[in-house]
Amino acid sequence: MPELTALDPSGLPAPVLPPPHFDVFVFGEHEAHLDGERVGVADGQSVHEAILDLLQQHARDCRGPVRATVFDRPDARTVCIEVAPDGSSRIPGPDEEGSWSAAPSAEGESYGSHRGPAPVSHRGPAPVSHRDPAPAAVAERVQHIREAVDGGDTEHAGLLAAALRERLTGDHGAGHPQALEARAMEAYVAHLAGDHPLATSLAIGVARIRCGLGDARAADDVLRATAAWERLLDERAVSAHGRELLHLWTHVAGKRRLDHAHAEAMCLVRQHFIALDTGARGHGGRGTAVPRDTCAL
Repeated sequence: MPELTALDPSGLPAPVLPPPHFDVFVFGEHEAHLDGERVGVADGQSVHEAILDLLQQHARDCRGPVRATVFDRPDARTVCIEVAPDGSSRIPGPDEEGSWSAAPSAEGESYGSHRGPAPVSHRGPAPVSHRDPAPAAVAERVQHIREAVDGGDTEHAGLLAAALRERLTGDHGAGHPQALEARAMEAYVAHLAGDHPLATSLAIGVARIRCGLGDARAADDVLRATAAWERLLDERAVSAHGRELLHLWTHVAGKRRLDHAHAEAMCLVRQHFIALDTGARGHGGRGTAVPRDTCAL
């Protein structure tokens, strides 16, 4: 998916999608399975090195980092790792945006070593949290959405994204991090499909929940929602969603100092209602020149 700048005329900013994820089970010094397939271990190579080599190959094939939850049965420990195409590897933090893995990092023995450049020592053990959705199952669904988008089938991608959002929301609540990411993904797919009313509604939903949670990412989500709102044509929807956006921007501005992009977006929403009051509307009252004094926050 292309990375779009917020309020860029080309469209709605894409949400950050998680890397592909694998489940790895280690059964002994020379035996491991990755997503059900046996991992080949060469003579003189440890099983952990073989796993890292295979993950690096998957990263090269995907042209980006991949993650894996490694269940090391002999050592009775579990660790989540991320491997880049260049062979470097690291432990992703449990609160990283876009992290769909259920296995947080913890202090302990190093996981293994890798021959790629700038390797990072892996630390464990770390128990898997069963409160979160199974990482491989969610990542597989995300990959299907990604493939549908890349293939231009936005209708199918939208159905898959909606099903994932409904499943995660029903199982874990609308405020669950993965449910929010799924909703943001569905909004982006709706934008690609040209369904701007749906994209706006979904994006505002993400922003509303993040604002309610006091999430530091709320401002960026209100920015995304504003970018979707700018493409609406129905004036009733423009006004209804615009009022909520103005409320959300006021909430965000009360929590932190807005940077230029956020302040500009808030001004665009505010200008719509100023134009309505004066009757001097241009292009639906959106995207017009904003007097300097109306930008004061």
